[in-house]
Amino acid sequence: IAVVCGTESLSYAALNHRANRLAHHLQSLGVGAETLVGIYMERSIDLIVSTLAIIKAGGAYVPLDPTTPVARLNLMLDDTQLPILLTQADLLAQLPTTTAQMICVDRDRPLLASAAESNPTPAITPTNLAYIIYTSGSTGIPKGVMIPHRGITRLVLDTNYVSLNASDRIAQAANTAFDAATF
Repeated sequence: IAVVCGTESLSYAALNHRANRLAHHLQSLGVGAETLVGIYMERSIDLIVSTLAIIKAGGAYVPLDPTTPVARLNLMLDDTQLPILLTQADLLAQLPTTTAQMICVDRDRPLLASAAESNPTPAITPTNLAYIIYTSGSTGIPKGVMIPHRGITRLVLDTNYVSLNASDRIAQAANTAFDAATF
């Protein structure tokens, strides 16, 4: 089992297939190296699938927490000019106005199910953008911090602060718009 949320779980193979299908769909919409794709979702397996899919497509994800005040969300949407936003159908009504193309991963699951399950081959390098995370704004206006793929690799591989193996389990407790969620 790769991921569990409530009563739902996915094996590593199922997680990979779902992420691949969404990644192929994103690529068909033009997502490639450093294309920004927003994620506006409640904590769910779809959130994990969507994050992986964006990376697999070569894009860079921008996590948007549904509990964030509208003014902050508007600032992030204006700043990033996201071409695509992944969300859930029950969140559409509370989403601020945006020009981004909306994909409701729960509602659109039948459409996504027809995409290829094979691993996509994005043309990215370690220096390409993986995600943008916004600061708290405690010193003024929140700012987007751009994290390259090598930053994620450095976080989890050959570390001197944590040793993980295949039998370890990790609880995802951080808000997805907080950089600790990347770990």
